[in-house]
Amino acid sequence: MTQRLQLTEQRNPLSQTFRVVERDGSVLTGVGLFFYSTPSVSVSQIPITVELRPVVNGAPSSTEFFPGTQVTVAPSVIRSKASTTFSSATEHKFTFREPIYIPGNTEVALVAYTSAPAGQWKIWAGEIGEFVAGSTTKRISKQLDAGVVYESSNGTAWNASQYLDLAFKVYRAVFTNVNNIAHLEVDTPPLKRLTETNYVDNYSRYPRNPLSFTAASNKLRVLHPNHGFNVDDRVYITGIDSADTINGVKGASIVGTKLIDSADPFGYTVTMDSAATATLRAGGSNVIASEQHVINAFGVVMPRSTPQNTSVQVAGNLTTHKSFAGSETPYQPVENVAIELDKFQLLDFAGVVASAAQEADATKLNGQPSTTLRVLLATQNKYVAPYFDVSSSSFRVVSNMIDYAQSNDSSDTGRNYTTTIPYVSETQASSGTSASKHITIPYALAESATSIRVYVDAMRPTGAEFTVWYRTAVTSEETPITEKAWTAFSKTINPPNKSNYSQNGNHNSFKEYEFNVYDVPDFDQYQIKITFHSTNSSHVPYLKNLRTIATV
Repeated sequence: MTQRLQLTEQRNPLSQTFRVVERDGSVLTGVGLFFYSTPSVSVSQIPITVELRPVVNGAPSSTEFFPGTQVTVAPSVIRSKASTTFSSATEHKFTFREPIYIPGNTEVALVAYTSAPAGQWKIWAGEIGEFVAGSTTKRISKQLDAGVVYESSNGTAWNASQYLDLAFKVYRAVFTNVNNIAHLEVDTPPLKRLTETNYVDNYSRYPRNPLSFTAASNKLRVLHPNHGFNVDDRVYITGIDSADTINGVKGASIVGTKLIDSADPFGYTVTMDSAATATLRAGGSNVIASEQHVINAFGVVMPRSTPQNTSVQVAGNLTTHKSFAGSETPYQPVENVAIELDKFQLLDFAGVVASAAQEADATKLNGQPSTTLRVLLATQNKYVAPYFDVSSSSFRVVSNMIDYAQSNDSSDTGRNYTTTIPYVSETQASSGTSASKHITIPYALAESATSIRVYVDAMRPTGAEFTVWYRTAVTSEETPITEKAWTAFSKTINPPNKSNYSQNGNHNSFKEYEFNVYDVPDFDQYQIKITFHSTNSSHVPYLKNLRTIATV
């Protein structure tokens, strides 16, 4: 039922224009032509093609047709219907591959063409003043109110026959239900190749050799950033020959469906059947694994048409997820989430598009899809209906890669451990292992300074935190600023190093935050870092308008 246009062929077409007069338009499903004769078997088997085209400047388009309306039929299909005596039995209906909505008071062209020699295909038509078929007394006295026959020898130049009309029918849909619901399931995420580069060894990306072994341990750490899994989820790993041996472990002990023992933003840990012989990285660039898509914000793109007096409304059934530092209960249903099409919406909770393994798990989704959409199609006119293009529709998600990391020997239960990679404190020059952060470029000063002031506008929902860090250097020193440790700005009001660190608790308003540090040893370079943390990945800090000042 789409009105997008596609290129057509130019092969001596014959056309009949007509107008859809229904005020709200109509949904057309096909056209019928009445055949006088078709090519004989001994002469030709070349088919005939029928399609609908737009009318341009009063004539059929020479280059475009409405997709879904082009239908090609062989002579053998129509031969038994063709007759030199006109009747309803001579009609052949060309049913469109998909219905097409035509707005009210719109003129369109029925176009037929073939590559057969002239005279091989003949269809019935009527001309003003000629006898009605089968009669010697009754003549044709009335034309089609809004329609003209057009002929063309080259497919681009059209000649109108003012007194001639083809014998044809137009079929339109009749919608018996005022409301209908389409149920859609969002596809499970595809398998992911865990190596996107052969040379970058950055844990926040996909490094080469994503399998990390520890000597004498049967725990395999898989580097798979933003994987979307929780502890006790099942991941499918492939890309390694099960008969191979890697670091003393059979490939069969690595591939297949594995239960996740621990997880962090950078990957997860699974148990192998045997222990590794050495501590090393392996796997090359062929390791592939399933993954899940965490939903913190989403948008539904659905190409659609809503003729007058029709509407399309969408609601979704989603599934909860557990944030890395959160205490949410995963895989719980959240029903009837209102969806506004073609824009991104923030979720108040963390959701997930689950993998096939979790959907099949009786303790999780028990065979049910994690993410479904209900599309309500409504009309107040039986001849028209809204429609959407399923093949071009998409469910797009935004996943916030955020945690609240702590060292493994900490007892803070409100934060998460980093188990896939070594934990590095944010005080370290290497920037630490917090999953989410912003680091400025080093700022060079013309003169030395002894204080730093930072202003930033931020929203900080409940459960969300951010920390501002600084480091300084002197150009003449041997140690560059990139090798200097970081120091956190105080979050307490403690003059002179005062701070304004208030709680916002919502996604709607920005407040100005201020951080100060005084009496710093002389420096002529400084750099700022901001780390982001949250116990709910859908409740994250939002920052804008970062300003810094270095003073004496």
